[in-house]
Amino acid sequence: MTDDNDMALAALLKAAAEVDPSLSTELLHKSMAIQRRHQFDRDDIRELSMQELKSLLDVMVDKDDAK
Repeated sequence: MTDDNDMALAALLKAAAEVDPSLSTELLHKSMAIQRRHQFDRDDIRELSMQELKSLLDVMVDKDDAK
């Protein structure tokens, strides 16, 4: 499914824009991609998703701090 047809991502982006327009859409796109990759993972390996999200947040924070 492409981002153009992804209703969940579209709803997330719309809600984020209403709540906090400064929230990074790049972060939202990448977070949703991680969620999509791991949405059907077994419970015993679900930690992979959390590790990827933590890494993403670390990178995004570092990127923001560099500005």
